[in-house]
Amino acid sequence: MKTKKSILIIGLVAIAIVAAGTVIGVNLSTEKQTNQPASVIFYLSAEDHTTTMSLKRGDQVNLTLQDYGDGGYVWTVTQIDENFLRQTNQFTWGSSGMLGDFGKDTWIFTAMNTGSSILELQCQRPFGEQDACQTFKITLNIQ
Repeated sequence: MKTKKSILIIGLVAIAIVAAGTVIGVNLSTEKQTNQPASVIFYLSAEDHTTTMSLKRGDQVNLTLQDYGDGGYVWTVTQIDENFLRQTNQFTWGSSGMLGDFGKDTWIFTAMNTGSSILELQCQRPFGEQDACQTFKITLNIQ
């Protein structure tokens, strides 16, 4: 009889220890998540051309420009330092389907390391004469 009571008490103590460890672990992981600074998303457009902006490591830059597909013009990233800024996505959206409306192009960049980077895109034809119809250039200081 004593053996059964001892096993029962040991079992209850083990369950209490496991439960306490779980509660402590959950609290620590929640605290760890709240102490990490949240990344910020910056939304840029053609109006931000030639500006300088500051951001932190991990922040995202969403750049949206008009798609000038008429005449074969496409936006191309012509200058970026991938040690500091990395392109993580690119997509086209918002076309109405009307003749000449190619919608908008959006690029998503992520700040990788502290430093400074110039981001430049040119809207040009990938064939024949390399004439640019528009340029977008910005300086990013990553802290």
